[in-house]
Amino acid sequence: MSNQPFSYATPTSAIRVFCGFNRPELNESQFFTQLGQTFMPGTPYMLQPLGLAAYLPGVVSNPPAGLPHEFALICYPSPAAWRHASSETLRGRVYTQTHGGVYASPPSGASFPILMDELPPTAVDPFFLFPTDIDWQYGVTHVLIGLKKDATQTGSQFRAALRAALAGLVPRLKQGRVDQVVAMARDDFAIVWFHGESAEFPDPIDPVSQLLNHPQSLLHERVICQDEPPTVTINRSQAFNFIFVREPRFFLQ
Repeated sequence: MSNQPFSYATPTSAIRVFCGFNRPELNESQFFTQLGQTFMPGTPYMLQPLGLAAYLPGVVSNPPAGLPHEFALICYPSPAAWRHASSETLRGRVYTQTHGGVYASPPSGASFPILMDELPPTAVDPFFLFPTDIDWQYGVTHVLIGLKKDATQTGSQFRAALRAALAGLVPRLKQGRVDQVVAMARDDFAIVWFHGESAEFPDPIDPVSQLLNHPQSLLHERVICQDEPPTVTINRSQAFNFIFVREPRFFLQ
């Protein structure tokens, strides 16, 4: 029997932080049907055998111009595991190639986040607050999404304000048992995920929400995958956390 340590907690630096804009020929109903019937359940279906650790997608209904229709955290054991899955396997290449029929690219896209303390001041990358490995299938995840409130801010000013607001909240977030925060901020919008133990939205986060214009906050609802991942019906702003059995060999350390 192996004595290797074993955990499904993964480095936050190994998460693909995704925002998706639908192709213009797809209306919202068509887009949500494609997501709920195919793309969302298809992600764990296709990628679980390749090392997928967690998958937390969400949507905004009737988003204002500039705000993505979809967003997601796609978690892997390591960046190398993602590179292998996406480009060195047939299953991964098929999964990647199917996106073109649904998503407009650009502006849709994904990237790995950087620890905020190591983020250059002018960087546009997603970032995270704590150097902590997380099992995103456990605990509770909330997400906050919205356009920036101050239209006179440049993208750099907006991102700097968001980072400063989150940095100032670190002691209170820890007191509220929030153990990870992941944020994506482009020039006009921000998406911020909070992982912790409470079903209540992290309180207080006013310095963050005050930067956004009528932000929406959502709880990632658990979708249990007992066998094949189930389809989901999407008819409003919603967020999900697909719960599936992981492939153990990718998580031996």
